[in-house]
Amino acid sequence: MTIPRRLGARTPHFRLRWFPFSLILDALILVLDTAFWVFAIMTATGPLILSGLFEIIIDYRVTHYASTRHTQHQLSEVEIVELLTAVLAGNINIEGVHASVKPQMELNRELDIRTPGTRTREKVGVRLSDMLDGQVTFSTTVGAPVLLYIGSFIYSIVSLVGLKGDKDTARALAFGIWWMIIPHVSIISGSLLASNNPSSASIIFPEKRVPLNPGERLQLADTRSHMEDTVQARIEAHLSFLSLSYNNRYEPVWMWTRGKNKALWLHKTSAWNYLWFRKRMNLSGPSWLLLVVTSYFLVFLPCALAFWIEYSTPPVGIGCRALTILVYAACQFQFVVLSAWSHFKAVHEDEYWHKHKWLARLRGNLLGVLVGCLILLLSWCAAVFTTFAGTLMQLTGIYQNCWCAAAFPSHSTVSLASDTEEDRRSSQYWSTAGYVATGFLFVVTYCGWWCQRYLRDVFLKRVERLT
Repeated sequence: MTIPRRLGARTPHFRLRWFPFSLILDALILVLDTAFWVFAIMTATGPLILSGLFEIIIDYRVTHYASTRHTQHQLSEVEIVELLTAVLAGNINIEGVHASVKPQMELNRELDIRTPGTRTREKVGVRLSDMLDGQVTFSTTVGAPVLLYIGSFIYSIVSLVGLKGDKDTARALAFGIWWMIIPHVSIISGSLLASNNPSSASIIFPEKRVPLNPGERLQLADTRSHMEDTVQARIEAHLSFLSLSYNNRYEPVWMWTRGKNKALWLHKTSAWNYLWFRKRMNLSGPSWLLLVVTSYFLVFLPCALAFWIEYSTPPVGIGCRALTILVYAACQFQFVVLSAWSHFKAVHEDEYWHKHKWLARLRGNLLGVLVGCLILLLSWCAAVFTTFAGTLMQLTGIYQNCWCAAAFPSHSTVSLASDTEEDRRSSQYWSTAGYVATGFLFVVTYCGWWCQRYLRDVFLKRVERLT
């Protein structure tokens, strides 16, 4: 899976004589672990996409500003190196970690161009270039698999020509388009400048990992700056049966918090002390709105096309399948909005909240927090049900019963005919929806590839100026 995660199931170790049993058990654990993560991605699509896009915006603004020569405001090369380090290592957790582990301070000390010695600037530049080369590229991890996915999907759409009027084909196509959301998440995660693997940063500061037991993780969870991060860390501390994905000194954060974690890295750089730099890095109100709209559109379009197929397939109306997709899309909208609010709170400091007291009251209002938590809980339950139960009922044929065959608004009877003129007329929408979804996926894939290539080129050009 190219979509990163922080925890995963670990397989037990047996002696060689138990190899057949170990092989079966390991295969079962890996299948269950992968299936659980796939459904988790589908459930939390909105926050994953929004946080990824927010990180791309930070990477673009930092690398573009660091590589541009300015006449009015200039950053020193020490500050530039700090910013470039934050771009590559901003996926590493710096909150709720052991007191002896200070990733940003340790890396900045190792990459300080003021260190006495010969060829210091060149060595720092080489280290930064090597850190970038240690990150996975979009074309090798995401591009090729997604293009293969697109090719197989086009072949499936072409094969629909001889199956006009087959409702089962329409249902399968709708759910296939709906699950196309997962490649969208994979594209966003693959287009980031820094991958989830902290090994390249751990090599720069080669010290032993500090292991933490569940009790220590519970204590460190209370040191988080925001309530939602504390809750997440406390839940994670109780999942001691899961192991960290990377056994390094540094620990990566979850994909849905990478954006605000990188913003926190940015806040701790020397350049952040300048007011003019903060103004250039902070997003305006319209920019936040555009981020929310773009994030949700990547979820909305596959849902809308799948809903269109389900709704227009006779009997016309909102049936069980269409209702499943509709509820899922509504839940993801709430997730995107709440995730944007979480990132908005994390990136703005006390100075901002003093100027905007009405927002500060909204942030600290206990009733508002309780209502938000209630809405979030209900949305999570609905998203989990529609993702897991909805897919399961489609695969097992439960949706084939009479209740689901009758649409809610206007039909109370079930047609026993399997290939009517109305069915054939509605089938003209199937291929159109499939081609639109596939074309959109291709555009998103190209944009992801171009975005990472551009960021890597700009980063390397700035590093070359150091040497």
